[in-house]
Amino acid sequence: MSYQDKKKIANLYVEPETHAALKRLAVQQETTMQAVAARFLDELQPVLKEIADAYDAIKTGENTQKVLNSFMANSLKIAASNLENDE
Repeated sequence: MSYQDKKKIANLYVEPETHAALKRLAVQQETTMQAVAARFLDELQPVLKEIADAYDAIKTGENTQKVLNSFMANSLKIAASNLENDE
């Protein structure tokens, strides 16, 4: 994806502990805190989508336990797929 296709989030405020962790990772990776945060959110995107889908399903009246079970199953599939791709 090109830089022009990305969307900007301005003025994102985080807890001091989160800020410190991002700063440490940025120093370790020789990059910016913004780049670390963006990469982290991009890697989490499939799970973020699953969370949003689960909230939508619960709001529309689906059985909460069924939605949570589906969310967990889908999240584990995502994790397993990422582990296989890393090998």
